[in-house]
Amino acid sequence: MSWHRTPTNEAWSQVTPASVAALGQRLWLRCNSCGRDRLEDPLAFAERHGLYAARTPLLSIAQRLRCTSCGAKKGHAWPEPHALGETSRD
Repeated sequence: MSWHRTPTNEAWSQVTPASVAALGQRLWLRCNSCGRDRLEDPLAFAERHGLYAARTPLLSIAQRLRCTSCGAKKGHAWPEPHALGETSRD
């Protein structure tokens, strides 16, 4: 069983840190187990984790995320929602 929902269309599978950066947004990383979330610069995140040219799809990245707070592998990675920038717990 996977904690990750399967996208219903192909558009989501094409979103990468580079495409998020091109939109001027940050990555929203969230743990579905403990609720911890944070906003990251997409290109800095890709460089820090050795993602080749920031072209790895967010769907693949989310499947490998491990929460630094609770240790769960139930994370998601999305482009930053518009309203989250003011209320984020960076």
